[in-house]
Amino acid sequence: MEFFAALGLCHLANSAILLRLLTEVLPKDKRKLRQNIVLGVAMSFFLILYFNASRIRNRIDKDGILIHGIIIKKRYGAKTSPFVITKFNYKGTNYKSTLSIPDSRIFEKINLGDSVVIKFVKEYPKAMNRTESLLY
Repeated sequence: MEFFAALGLCHLANSAILLRLLTEVLPKDKRKLRQNIVLGVAMSFFLILYFNASRIRNRIDKDGILIHGIIIKKRYGAKTSPFVITKFNYKGTNYKSTLSIPDSRIFEKINLGDSVVIKFVKEYPKAMNRTESLLY
């Protein structure tokens, strides 16, 4: 995940440099062209983030293995639905994952220590994991 954050920051820096160069080089009557180029670069930034997230989801679906975990924290998001933080152990190391619970009635019934099913890619258990479901 750190790689994707670094990639996004590099892309943002390149966009800022491109904007500065276009501001200096282009005359005032070419401002519309500059705005369109900057918009295109900004949109490509979000497309890169979307495709990377999609690639991770597909890799988890294709190569992921299932393991049991437990709920260690319950959180209410300020602008998101409530979610739980889960923990699982793989080869002696603990990793964390999250699961969003859109229905608040179900969220209230969840207790700390409840079991969950987690799917992860064994090469990257920290970055490529997803809590699949609760075990009732």
